[in-house]
Amino acid sequence: MKMTDKGFSDEAIILKVKNWQTADKYAVCFSRAHGKVTFLAYGARYARTNGGRLIQPFAVLDINFFGGKKLDTLKSCELISYPAQFNLQQMAYAGLIAEVTEHLSEEHQQQEEVYELLLETREVLMQRNPRLVALSFIVKLLFLTGILPQYQTCVNCGKPADGDAHFSVVQGGLICGDCHGGEELPFSREAQEFLTELLTLDFKNPQPFKVRGGTLMELEKILQRFIVYQTDKPLKSLDFLSQTGV
Repeated sequence: MKMTDKGFSDEAIILKVKNWQTADKYAVCFSRAHGKVTFLAYGARYARTNGGRLIQPFAVLDINFFGGKKLDTLKSCELISYPAQFNLQQMAYAGLIAEVTEHLSEEHQQQEEVYELLLETREVLMQRNPRLVALSFIVKLLFLTGILPQYQTCVNCGKPADGDAHFSVVQGGLICGDCHGGEELPFSREAQEFLTELLTLDFKNPQPFKVRGGTLMELEKILQRFIVYQTDKPLKSLDFLSQTGV
């Protein structure tokens, strides 16, 4: 990372790209030293544009930016690496990973651990079940951003979890049987243990494990609703997952 009076440079992974105006691109990346950076790449849709063609989802680039009041602007970029070609399932879950990262991070807030997690996830996504990788990533990201739900003790009374319980999206954690009010989501013992397993999963040396489909869907529902409540933003990538059936 290098700072100048006119801008800055950093290593970054592209999270989102969309066309902007006639010939430009609007992009969101996550960088090593500056966290999330939203920027415009003017003329990037022209083939002759320097670096414009490199701005693709999950590409890792060395980027030079002009700083801006609302949006930064691409000055130039060089390719560090592209991911291997994603299949449809991997692409769908990569989209979920990118969207959750965008929603849970703030502009120009350094979180190098999150950047490293994104790099590791990009690799393991090609090697293991993308659905499990994406869910493990979400759990790890919630932990790194400091908003992982309380799941080992009741958020109301502090009683340690003991068997099946419930989950309150509003209160942000486990609700024991004594405090259960009837509106919370089911949070089984298996789902609680599965969350711990996902949090501690080593992406550099992932070990195989099994999980029941019902437990997987239960935890997905809890975490997705929790994130939407925390960010007040819908997860549009879930629509694509639903449409593709992956």
